[in-house]
Amino acid sequence: MDQSSLSSLVVELFTTIQLLAAYPVPQSSPEIHVVPHAVIEEKICRSQCRRITAFYHPDWGVYVDESLDLAGDNFDRSILLHELVHHVQHSAGAFEMLPSDCQRRNAEEQEAYMLQNKYLAAIGDPRRIPVGARMGSCRN
Repeated sequence: MDQSSLSSLVVELFTTIQLLAAYPVPQSSPEIHVVPHAVIEEKICRSQCRRITAFYHPDWGVYVDESLDLAGDNFDRSILLHELVHHVQHSAGAFEMLPSDCQRRNAEEQEAYMLQNKYLAAIGDPRRIPVGARMGSCRN
């Protein structure tokens, strides 16, 4: 996907997030890096993270595995939407009131997966993410 098409997709997905969750469209978009999987491994897990195909970091932007078909596959596009939800959450200060990093992270992930599933349902894609199985346990 060329940069112009990617930029248009990001605008479309921010509008979708606004419609699904009433978050305002952020004033700035994160940098979107479409990279080989090895870069994702290097940035966030050093190795053994084959299942991770994208991530968001407030300082670095969104990293997306170049193997994803953002132009042609609804589910792959939903992965980018999921990461953009994290940018919107960060921009809006969502979940800052929660007492621990673990609780904030779980709340952010739960909402991002919920919105990813809503997006897939809205576009008629039958695939879903099992949300509960992806939440960590917090010790507080």
